[in-house]
Amino acid sequence: MKISEALKKYREEVGLSQKAFIKDIISPAQYSRIEKGTQEVNLSTILLLLTANHINVIAFIEDVLSDYTCGNNNSLTNLSMQVMNAYYDQDLKELKDLLQQINQFNNAVDLKLRTKLVILFLENKGEQTDPELKKQIINEFLKRDNWTENTTTLHLLEQAMLLFDFDQISLLMNSIFRRYKNIQKMSLLIQDRISGICANYLYVCYQNHNIEQAQKALDLLENVPKIPELFVYQLLIQYYKALFTKRFERAKEIKDILSTYGLEKFSQSLPY
Repeated sequence: MKISEALKKYREEVGLSQKAFIKDIISPAQYSRIEKGTQEVNLSTILLLLTANHINVIAFIEDVLSDYTCGNNNSLTNLSMQVMNAYYDQDLKELKDLLQQINQFNNAVDLKLRTKLVILFLENKGEQTDPELKKQIINEFLKRDNWTENTTTLHLLEQAMLLFDFDQISLLMNSIFRRYKNIQKMSLLIQDRISGICANYLYVCYQNHNIEQAQKALDLLENVPKIPELFVYQLLIQYYKALFTKRFERAKEIKDILSTYGLEKFSQSLPY
């Protein structure tokens, strides 16, 4: 059962209208879209709705769990991790196999799109526009309120850079720069998402010879905490700084460090 279906089921079981059920936790318009399945809802909102209406959280989870796992108990979370690992390993065959597994899920739109984007990139077609894929991604952005705060949409943006022209992607990035001026105060998940987005945008800026936009990304990344979990992004900051200032020997040193830490194929995909 999908989350939208489960929410409607439990709301009707307690005999409440949508307005009474939400108890000012979210807007009526938002909740209406959630029940229709046209807008995603985060975990914290689900928990607030369930506890406010005295609904058994475990029972709710059990109802929706079957829609998030397939026959071999390979969860979407595990598949997402495998996609990321296959991307870093530049393993196109593995990615195509994973996409077939992901297609078994009814509710994995974002992961399907991200996997297709990674495959497109590795097939060296990143600069070729795929109209249908582009349309699907735009629809995912449009159906979410406050897309700059939605971690799923942010993950999609991270992978979709090469599908849009530079002006289009820069317009989206300017929204990111405004929203995350104080990224050091955000959660680790958000810091990781935004760092990944900025790193990929630096690649795009370098290809388009645009130092002005690149500097905005570098300035934001400078505010990301210097912690082990985000170590790779700190290396990438130094890497792109070296590229933009034509210190190519320094850039090569950083690529060698990435290779030493098991990211050899990833380092080879960098622009210099």
